[in-house]
Amino acid sequence: MPYLVRRLAVFVVALLVQSVVIFAFLRMLPGDAAMVLGGTTSTPEQTARLRAHMGLDRPYPVQYLSWLRDVLHGNLGVSQLTGVPVGSQVGARMAVTLPLALMGLAVALAIGVPLGVLAVTSRSAHVRRGLQIASIIAGSIPALWGGLLLVLLFGRGVGLVGVLPSQGFPSAGWREPGRALASLVLPALSIGIITGAEFLRYVRSALVDVSESDYIAQAMVAGMTRAQAVRRVGLRLAAPQVVSVAGLAFASMMTGVVVVENLFALPGFATLLMNDLKGRDFLAVQSELLLLSALFLVMGLVVDLLHHALDPRLKAAAKGERA
Repeated sequence: MPYLVRRLAVFVVALLVQSVVIFAFLRMLPGDAAMVLGGTTSTPEQTARLRAHMGLDRPYPVQYLSWLRDVLHGNLGVSQLTGVPVGSQVGARMAVTLPLALMGLAVALAIGVPLGVLAVTSRSAHVRRGLQIASIIAGSIPALWGGLLLVLLFGRGVGLVGVLPSQGFPSAGWREPGRALASLVLPALSIGIITGAEFLRYVRSALVDVSESDYIAQAMVAGMTRAQAVRRVGLRLAAPQVVSVAGLAFASMMTGVVVVENLFALPGFATLLMNDLKGRDFLAVQSELLLLSALFLVMGLVVDLLHHALDPRLKAAAKGERA
């Protein structure tokens, strides 16, 4: 509990600092929503009246404290361009991006962990070398190109096999779970295969490090083969490192899927964030970035807690601190 309380305190302070940084940097960008709404035909007087109506003429500290007060009350504000509550926009877009990132992470783990273990335990030098080369090639493929290849192979109407939808998301959303899930398969594969190649290298490197440890030697003395010891003992020892990499990969997927969302015409969170940034809808952007920062911080907290759950050395250290 003391460790958890300390981590939660760090979480709150970090999120507060993030809010200040996000607000300050957005105000350094040229233009605002009043200029976008006014267009090129608006006179300076009209733009000034629109800016006053939207509250953009208030001092920056007043704007920041007003926004922070609303956020603390669970109100993310209203989009200055569309007039739609930011919370409802984010919720609708996260219903696409969050499952996409989770599916991509599942694909990456399903590829990277077994092949990473095989790259260490295989007796064939050709298999080990082939997996290394394949991971380098697959990891260097841009997400856009990989997505296009998947569309050409499996996209309905344009692909050679043509069994999966390659564009759009059902208007009914997850009320049609079959269609919604099918529309995310190709995008999830396009990011999952590339990330899986990176996982393969990380898992292999972690297992190579632990395979020389005393734990593996003791397991082999107890009657296990080296491959069995690496799979049963080494993988448990490498689990904290794999969890850290998975957390970072999930965070990068949440921000890096904008190319994939555009390619597959998905109404996701990354696309919403880019559109609001182009429209200088700073109120929406700052709330969206704060939510994204909170998600990253939560992922860091979860990874730390999983480290304590998976690594017996951290458990022992925590018990020693309490004693």
